[in-house]
Parts: sequence; C-alpha cells; structure tokens
Amino acid sequence: MKPKHGLFAGVAVVVLAVCAWLVFGGGDAPAELTLGDRAVVDDAVESVETSEPPVTYPPAVFTNVVGCDTPSRVTDVVDNIADVGRGRYSVVEGSIAGYRVVEDFIGGLVDVDAVGRTTAIQGDLFSLSSFNWTEPTPLGEEPPSTTAAPSDESLASLWFCVDVASITSDRDSRDSRFRGPIMDTANFPTATFTATPGPFSQYLVSDIPETGSATFTVPGFLVLAGKGHAAKASVEIQRAELPYAYELVAQIPVVFSDFGIDNPSNTVVSVRDEGLIEVSLTFAWNPAPCPIC
Repeated sequence: MKPKHGLFAGVAVVVLAVCAWLVFGGGDAPAELTLGDRAVVDDAVESVETSEPPVTYPPAVFTNVVGCDTPSRVTDVVDNIADVGRGRYSVVEGSIAGYRVVEDFIGGLVDVDAVGRTTAIQGDLFSLSSFNWTEPTPLGEEPPSTTAAPSDESLASLWFCVDVASITSDRDSRDSRFRGPIMDTANFPTATFTATPGPFSQYLVSDIPETGSATFTVPGFLVLAGKGHAAKASVEIQRAELPYAYELVAQIPVVFSDFGIDNPSNTVVSVRDEGLIEVSLTFAWNPAPCPIC
C-alpha cells in the first residue's frame, strides 16, 4: 500500500495547530468587564493635596500616567462651559483598560479570546455644573470635616489615556508581539480616547439616574499607535458609593487597518481584523486645582 502522504500531512498540521493553541492561546480569557470592576493595585499613588477641609471618608487616589496629556478637544469644551460652572471627576486607582481580540486556530475550528489589560490609565469627566460645599459651622463650634461635590447628571466631556506599553495578557509571547511589531510601544507608548460633541449638541450630555445605570453611545476620537481615527464607545454608567462618584464601562470597536496596524497573523494563528478596547473606570470628584480649568 502506498503511504497516504496527504493524510499524514493533514494530521501533522492539526497536531501542530493544537500544540500551538495549547502553547500560545490555551486557557480561559477573562470575562468582559462590568460596572464596578476594579483591580487591586499594590503600589498606591499619593492622594492629591487640597486646601479644602478633609473629607469624612477615605480619599480617592487618582492615577497619573506619564505621557498622558489632556487633549485639546477637552480643554476646548472646558473653556466653553466656564460660564455655567464645571465639575471635574478623575479616574481613580484600580481602573482597568485593555483589548480583546479573537485568535483563530486550525482554520477557525478553535477560537480563543486574547485579552490584555492594565491599570495604568488616566482620565477625567467634566460636568456642566458643579460646586463645592462646606456644611455651615454653628457659632462657637469647630468647622466640620465635610466637603463633597453634589450629584450632577450633565456630563460635558470624557477622556481617558492608557499606558499601552504596560498592557499584559496571559502569554509572554503574545505580549512581545503586541509591544513590538503590532503597537510599537517604544515609539507610541500611550493611547487616548476623547469624546467629541455630537452634531446637535455642543456637549456630551447624559442623564444618570439616582439608582440604576444609563447606556448611551459616545462619539469620539481614538489614537492608537500614533494614528487617530473616529470611534464610538458603547458606554454604561452609574453613580458610585463615596468616595467615588461614577462607575463606567465601555467598549470601543476597532478596525486595526484604520490605524495603520498590520494584521499579525501567521501560519499558526490567524488574528481577526477587528477587536475591542475595553475599560472599566471609576471616577471620583477631584478637588485639586485643575490645570486646564
């Protein structure tokens, strides 16, 4: 009998693909982020100092990412709402950002969600109106340590910036490709999403209920690997317990070619041309002097 070279070759390909899946893509990917998801960060950032009286609850700790500067679109909005008042809510420590893409093995017979995440994320929400209040002090008594920001449903601007170079997954080999030929983090270490005004509204305005969440689509401008492109974020937001103000989760669909990112597929694994940016952000009222306010 003649050897069935074609069969042997097919078996070899399947075995190779299965081994590659076990080495590069096996395992359970983290579930999609949900409202209130926060990571535990070991190295705490010092809290922002303020001249206001101390709060009665533990202060929120804000993140600051090197290379993440407030986009000009945000400064323009903040300037525009100066006459009606504004409040600033900043991303707190433990917020999460990352990507989710599908890797196909064995010609698509096996699909793996590749997920990478980081807690190195910075950003702000600005509201149309806000003010600081201090509880009146009865005559002869010491001033109370109660300073807070009031509830506010009108959000004017949103931006966040991610340290892409710090994103990691469950595979070192994937991370090396991600930081190197895919995202070129040596030259473009950060990525930024900035909400932009809609065609009929000067501001990003959303009604956030006292209980429950609100869902809406936020048009914006996304910068990845040094290139910008229009993008839309699907956002769910709700109020949070003190010392926090809001909790937000968002997904931003991305077509990699829009940003000049080459598809990293090879003979072993095929990566789809689109993916998701995922974030879970917690914001707290930031009483510190705002450099752009």
